[in-house]
Amino acid sequence: MTIAEGRSRKLPTGDRASVITNSILLTRRIRELQRRRQALVSRQEQMRALLPDWAVEPLRLVGLTNDEIRSLVANLSTTEAEAGLSQVEVDLEDLDRQVEDLENVLVATPSHSLDEIEAVISLAVERFREIIVTDPDDVFYDHGEARFLALLERVREDLSEVLQRTRLDAG
Repeated sequence: MTIAEGRSRKLPTGDRASVITNSILLTRRIRELQRRRQALVSRQEQMRALLPDWAVEPLRLVGLTNDEIRSLVANLSTTEAEAGLSQVEVDLEDLDRQVEDLENVLVATPSHSLDEIEAVISLAVERFREIIVTDPDDVFYDHGEARFLALLERVREDLSEVLQRTRLDAG
């Protein structure tokens, strides 16, 4: 979806469709969806922990025929479906799509206040914190990425402090 499409696209919110044009409201909705997603991921992990051992261990393909492998994969799919994992995966995909749609609208929605800018920056920092490795001992650590995240975090903190001082001065 292009930014222009994001500006005019209506998003599902329950049974009705509406366009959210406030960055703060958009970021709140995205965070709400992310919390729901995390709860589903936790539920999925709990459900997988309850599956029988044969369903969660890697298939030992040595010496198995193609028919045996197909049978094991079919049994695994059936077991996951019976445990409700298939529906959880569908729900996760739906939440991911909703978050992506809202993020596209957020990209296309100009912020009209420093509070809105702060909300967008905070959301961006949270997303980067999820994907950027900051532990130098991790094999996926990249000093440039970690430094970029630190810069974004500093901008967010600086903006928050400026806003707090402004509010104190006004109050």
